[in-house]
Amino acid sequence: MNKGLILLCCLVFISASLLTSGLTRALIDLGAFSGLLWIVFRHKNPMQD
Repeated sequence: MNKGLILLCCLVFISASLLTSGLTRALIDLGAFSGLLWIVFRHKNPMQD
């Protein structure tokens, strides 16, 4: 996956989290966390075949 796309997604989630509060902020943070977990588990380790 493109590193620039990951960075852009992180910046969007950070700015959305800073501009909101309460339950909306918690849902945005939960979405960001689950999205990052999805990226990590989807990424294949190039050292393993």
